[in-house]
Amino acid sequence: MDSAIDFTSGVMGGIANVYVGQPLDTIKVKMQMFPHIYKSAFKCAVETFKKDGIYRGLYAGTVPALTANISENAVLFMSYGLCQRAITRMMQKKDTNELNSFQNALAGSSAAFFASLVLCPTELVKCRLQSAREMSNSTSM
Repeated sequence: MDSAIDFTSGVMGGIANVYVGQPLDTIKVKMQMFPHIYKSAFKCAVETFKKDGIYRGLYAGTVPALTANISENAVLFMSYGLCQRAITRMMQKKDTNELNSFQNALAGSSAAFFASLVLCPTELVKCRLQSAREMSNSTSM
């Protein structure tokens, strides 16, 4: 039951993370890939909004970002709980509340390893979608 709660919390956190941060992430990716086109974040945001609007512009790559963040956070939250319980058993403690800071850090590091396995492929797709317009313009020049 604890794993299901951890998993669900990760899913909800991933969704919130994407919808709040996606426009800023899009601006960051465009500025990194095309520094000669966008000299400031404000200029990048305004030009992207004018040319492509909110959904096709600032929220470009949202589906892969949702996939990535939901997967990453769900796996991270669930793995963290499972790793805490595994370390609790290995240390022969009764409860995860008895773990010290180092043991909790070890559980977190182990969980992050598992989360990274689902994040990397979807991040590549997201970045390509965020920069699709500029990439198509650069090939036609």
